Amino acid sequence: MLKRDGLRLKWKSHISIAKAIAASIGFPKDLEKEFVQGSIEPDKRPDRVVGVSGRGRVYVARAPHHKPSLSIVMKHVWDARISYLNNDSAGSVRSLGRALHYVQDSCVSKGFLGLSHGSREEDLLSQMVSLEFIEAGFKEAVCSPHYVKDTIRSVKPSTDSKEIMRQACLYSAAITKAVLGEKKPSTKLLEDYETAKERYRRRTIPISTGISLAILLASITAFILLHLESWQLALLLTTSISAGYLTQKLDHKYHYLKEEAKWFTTK
Repeated sequence: MLKRDGLRLKWKSHISIAKAIAASIGFPKDLEKEFVQGSIEPDKRPDRVVGVSGRGRVYVARAPHHKPSLSIVMKHVWDARISYLNNDSAGSVRSLGRALHYVQDSCVSKGFLGLSHGSREEDLLSQMVSLEFIEAGFKEAVCSPHYVKDTIRSVKPSTDSKEIMRQACLYSAAITKAVLGEKKPSTKLLEDYETAKERYRRRTIPISTGISLAILLASITAFILLHLESWQLALLLTTSISAGYLTQKLDHKYHYLKEEAKWFTTK
């Protein structure tokens, strides 16, 4: 019974933040309900992660909440964004609420309200949701996946209840506004992306292909002249493919703009 009470208290703060953000944006009641449900869903239906133990055994475990993987949070952020672009408002805010659950949990090192029992937990519960920081989050938000990633990385776990609530409100609001922002990309973004894409096609791809082929030919020559083992040839061939792949990944501007443009596509 005590454990169930603790779980309910944990949900209370997630729900309070979700309701405050929903009210500030002006969600209708049905969307507010979906948003709230999403904000507690990771406790009801946890995400799973695959890991490898010290003994080399592969295992599946519940995704951590106090140090969530960026990829897990961004998966839900992307789900929310794509649903939003496809006019699926209910699906969007539910996925968004799920992402924000992890962001809020990461504001404290042992999980949102997952502190030691007693005064510290009660102190955090007594903190009011800050409308000031919710509004501040809305104002500083940028409609960009890189902005969302940077915001998630900005979270610094704290033991101070006021700081925990400040970060939870500020970052949750900022990410919400970023996801539910403009649906059309700016003309500048489209122009910059087209320029980068053309440069990638004309310069980056030929260079990466050339490097890969050069290593490939050197590998085959070495295999013939030096009588290498088959496994050595396989290693060299893998190296040639990897070198080509890594070379094209060095075109940071293209890949950056590609992800920015993807933020405005419905797939």
